[in-house]
Amino acid sequence: MSARSIAGYTALLFLLIYLLPLSMRPIISPDESRYGAIALEMLHTKDWWSMKLVGLSYYEKPPLGYWCTAISMAIFGENAWALRLPAALAALVTAIATGQIAARICKIPNVGGVTSVVQLSMLFPWVFGSVAILDGIFTAFITVCVAFFVYAATDRVKRWRMFFLAISGVAAAGAFLTKGFLGLAFPAIIAGGWLIWQKRWRDLFVLPLVPIASAAMIAAPLIIQIDKHNSGFWNYFFWVEHIRRFTSPDSNQHPESWWYFLPMIPVGALLWSINIGKIWNGFRQTMFCDRGVSLCAIWIALPLLLLSASSGKLPAYILPIFPAISIIITVTLLSYFSSSTLVTSWHDQLGRQLLILIALMMASLIVTGQSWVYADPLWHSNSQWRVALLSLALFTWAGLDSWAHRAQTPIYRLWRMAFSPTPMLMMISLLFPTALIERSRTAVESLANHANMIAQAGTIIADSSMATSVAYTTKRFDMYFIAPGGELNNELEIPEEKARFISQPDLLAHVAQKQAHGSVVLIMTHNNYKLFHALGAPKPISEFIDGDVSVALFAQVK
Repeated sequence: MSARSIAGYTALLFLLIYLLPLSMRPIISPDESRYGAIALEMLHTKDWWSMKLVGLSYYEKPPLGYWCTAISMAIFGENAWALRLPAALAALVTAIATGQIAARICKIPNVGGVTSVVQLSMLFPWVFGSVAILDGIFTAFITVCVAFFVYAATDRVKRWRMFFLAISGVAAAGAFLTKGFLGLAFPAIIAGGWLIWQKRWRDLFVLPLVPIASAAMIAAPLIIQIDKHNSGFWNYFFWVEHIRRFTSPDSNQHPESWWYFLPMIPVGALLWSINIGKIWNGFRQTMFCDRGVSLCAIWIALPLLLLSASSGKLPAYILPIFPAISIIITVTLLSYFSSSTLVTSWHDQLGRQLLILIALMMASLIVTGQSWVYADPLWHSNSQWRVALLSLALFTWAGLDSWAHRAQTPIYRLWRMAFSPTPMLMMISLLFPTALIERSRTAVESLANHANMIAQAGTIIADSSMATSVAYTTKRFDMYFIAPGGELNNELEIPEEKARFISQPDLLAHVAQKQAHGSVVLIMTHNNYKLFHALGAPKPISEFIDGDVSVALFAQVK
């Protein structure tokens, strides 16, 4: 298989399951509306240094991820596709870098290209490559950093070693400027642990010097400039977002048990987990060379231990270990197929039979009319065709998997297996549960049809939980917030920012005060809006209620 064919197949897969569906799904709150609002505020205020969330100082992360999103929106428009494009491109960069690592440490023809499509077709890389959060960009920088370090550490003639090490440090700086000190910790423990495993004691102290220097040269001036434009940034970023979050997170930082990430690995490795029997058999007769085994083992184990020691946990946190998992899956399956003479066995058919069984169960629900099982809880309406579509996607996946196992060479069989779930991944955006949208705390979709009316109001007052959605849809960042602040509570105690929060008992008086200067729009959850009416609120000139979102427009009172 030529390099052109490999690049073409990879580009086709990326186009089908990443780029095309990007705008088919509604904006998800609170994460996508939050990062979108921060990027839009940078664009509209033309202040690229200050990190603001609806006008409030927001020091949770450095600004590189926000810059990427803002640049995408400046080029492609202020829409969902542009909002998610940086995450999708980061997934592609991660896949390419993963393939280069596999080709470097495993001398198997075309292993790099196959590893790239395996990485692209796994569940967690696909999900977080189509959602506007920072973990995908962070993972891309980490993978590129490891790739260049591996190239430097395995460069026999040492001609390009200094260049590879310098670029590795630049990528580490990018990871740090995206999510903080984990961007330095992950490459350090992966590279250090790998060198220790190989007993390369001299390289352990020499090789990291150039990456450390290049990372410092890139990151230090930018951090100094960021701290200059954002009062108290460094103190908050270091102590609150790292030390306190690692040791004792509050209720907003997702505390979980130490074993939380262990079941996330097979879930994240879907849709390849259905081949667990073949992967296990291939692992026992693996074609890894020694350095390949050690690198993948270190890459998975040490970051997992570090993340498990932290109190706060989310599935996206383990995204950077999936390149190593992709390499393991690729090499072990190639090993299994090479030794099994490509004869179809029960290991090959187990996952396929499971897909057919699930598809038949869904089809039977439609035939027998058991709508109570699947309809109302998820989609509320038009659920029958969605279940039929899902059943068809599973049948198609099973059929393509059968076609894949007819390939005459291991490399082609794995290529076809990587493409088999493509119809399933393309259809998922059409199957997004409407019930989840309606339960969203900050419904962008509900506000979009009334964005112009809201934006033209003299004063906007919003529930804190809805502020990012209001900012994203209206491009207004000067609103007032109904306390408590939730994620808007930045703990910085800046007087002019604290003055924008209104307690529930003071809301009625504040609305009356602002009506003297212009119209007022009130955006609240439905329960809070009923409570506001109970306090003796004036009659709005217009209002609408959509799910849990209530919007009321009050005219100016002269």
